[in-house]
Amino acid sequence: MRRTLVALCAGFALSPSGWAEDPQTETALRPLAETFAHGFYSRDADMVLSVVHPELSKIGVWSNFRGTGVDITEELPPGTLRVLGQVYNYDNRLSVEHSTVGVDFFDSTANVGVFQLTADTDWYDFFLGTHINGQWVLVNCAYGGHSQIDNPNRAADMADVHDVVMRYAAGWDTADYDLIESVIYQDADRRHVVRGGELEFLQHETLEMVQQQLLSRPEHRSASQVMVFEANRRTAAARINAPDRSEWVFLQRLNDEWKIVNMFWEAVQT
Repeated sequence: MRRTLVALCAGFALSPSGWAEDPQTETALRPLAETFAHGFYSRDADMVLSVVHPELSKIGVWSNFRGTGVDITEELPPGTLRVLGQVYNYDNRLSVEHSTVGVDFFDSTANVGVFQLTADTDWYDFFLGTHINGQWVLVNCAYGGHSQIDNPNRAADMADVHDVVMRYAAGWDTADYDLIESVIYQDADRRHVVRGGELEFLQHETLEMVQQQLLSRPEHRSASQVMVFEANRRTAAARINAPDRSEWVFLQRLNDEWKIVNMFWEAVQT
């Protein structure tokens, strides 16, 4: 099990206890990751979709789009995954019997697990899974090709990602919407699970909702802390510890800039 961490706030390192490890959550999510990969190996779209939320946010990057030199995001909602699951392994290069599935957790709490799925030597996914209505399900993902995992500039990218996520966190701390907007992808998905009622559900937050939340935040706030779990050539994962919430973010490098592409948060229990 890999535990990678760069944790900085105002120039000070956080202790390793700043991230969480919940064996029960990891035990529950590991089979979902394996089922997801094996669904592609066996070209079984139903197997792929059996472990993801109907509103999964799965985002990658299409480099040098149509030879223009411009990077664009590539989004794979469940409908697209159904088609992809039927055709992906058309040449049978992957097999359920012999191809590997690596599952390495970055972080896990009672309700959230964040991990890297490495599908043999084909692709990787940074996934976030959570618990909704008694069922574990995958809700956020950032992905790329296997060749992008090894990063010769990892240390520099980890520092750059930390700076981006720190600006996002500072935007919440100071109710500065412009600061938040400057570091997120324009169609970034921010969501949380509404818990405690008879029916739990995934709540999406529009940019207008974010602006309204900032207006209602208290005037005196403590600075958030940021932990960067990993940064490969294209994708990164981090966690924000704030007084009111824990928030997990995935980033993609777009046109040489790191942008936050999806976020998931849980309220801090008081």
